[in-house]
Amino acid sequence: MKSLFSSITLAAIAASLLLISCSSPINSIDDPHFDENGVYLDSLGATFQAVMPTSIDFYVEVSGSMNGFFRANKATAFKTDVWAIVSNFGSPGVSVLSNTGTQATKYTGDQFRSRMNSGGFVSTAETQVPAMLESILSKLDYENGAVAVLISDMKYSPVGNKALPVLLQQYATDIRNIVGKYPGSAYSLVGAYSEFLDAKGNVACEKSPYYYLIVGKDVCVAEVRNCITTILSDRDNYLDNIETGFDYKRPAYGFGVPDNVIQLDKEPTFYNYDVSFSDTCKVVLNLDLSDYRWLIASDEDVLRECLKVKAAYGSEIEIGKIVIDINNHNQKKLERFAVASVELKLWNMPMDADVIEWTLDHPEYSVTDTFMQIQNAAAEADLTGSFSLANFIQGVFQAVQNHWNQEPNRILISKSN
Repeated sequence: MKSLFSSITLAAIAASLLLISCSSPINSIDDPHFDENGVYLDSLGATFQAVMPTSIDFYVEVSGSMNGFFRANKATAFKTDVWAIVSNFGSPGVSVLSNTGTQATKYTGDQFRSRMNSGGFVSTAETQVPAMLESILSKLDYENGAVAVLISDMKYSPVGNKALPVLLQQYATDIRNIVGKYPGSAYSLVGAYSEFLDAKGNVACEKSPYYYLIVGKDVCVAEVRNCITTILSDRDNYLDNIETGFDYKRPAYGFGVPDNVIQLDKEPTFYNYDVSFSDTCKVVLNLDLSDYRWLIASDEDVLRECLKVKAAYGSEIEIGKIVIDINNHNQKKLERFAVASVELKLWNMPMDADVIEWTLDHPEYSVTDTFMQIQNAAAEADLTGSFSLANFIQGVFQAVQNHWNQEPNRILISKSN
């Protein structure tokens, strides 16, 4: 009896050892980015997160081309939105740029609103964007979190019509040289619409563009950009946005409910892919796009173009359904929430495991067709366009560029159970 018991015990132990020896680790392909149990070994690195600036200064250009927004005692979307934005930040005061942009007179919030509403800023001055930008940057402590916002139609109007063609050819270079003196600065140009009124107060253009040029450290610029764009969007007066000088690092991400695989704790690892149940498994990647340029979350085609995915060991993979959840008043505050849930479908796995590599690029130069037409306006008198704006954008992009993490993020998919 004792001998029989010992035989059964030895047989059970042998069977257990056999099962253990036949069991494959989750990382059965020995991918160097995961340990054998599927734990991710790579450092994820920092994510990009917006930060409230330490201070904010508003500047408003007054010039002949801006008069249509300032007509005395006449309501325009410009007046409504500018005041909504300035007062949202506690009415820190507004500096009015005159004398070709080199001198600024600072008004309290109430003083500025009173003069703006009564037509006190109607002017015959020319618009000297390089001088305005130099004046603002020379005073801005952006390295310590200060942000400046220039409100302008961004139409460059150098004095002397005979010299205009030559100066326009040199305009992008002038902007490049100014911005290049301030390394680490970032720029977000937020476009808006307003009625433009003639001298008699009649509407000369229903939707004339003007801009909020936000300057500072990238994380602080992103916070102000989100606030300004939300206020404009709430009133249906938002046009578009383009920005440079940002280091977007990498997006924060998580995962939704998978299909035909099981997530390993909170790791980017999924196991028990059962090809007998279905030839396809699905992972749902939740990307936090809250602090990135709005275009990437508002246009699914742009997001699909920016999101790069591939299988490192030969499986077939594609981006499936994308659902984007946006709330610009998250928790009933002026706080942007934008998360894209992206299906990653994988099938035809030739080995016992594979690794999905994915990166998120950013739409640097992509803009709407409308904004492209606006920035390429051929004449300053075109109230529906922004004469010379394309030259300005070119100059800023020549001086500072966008960056982001090019090292792929990785997701391990395994048949092991």
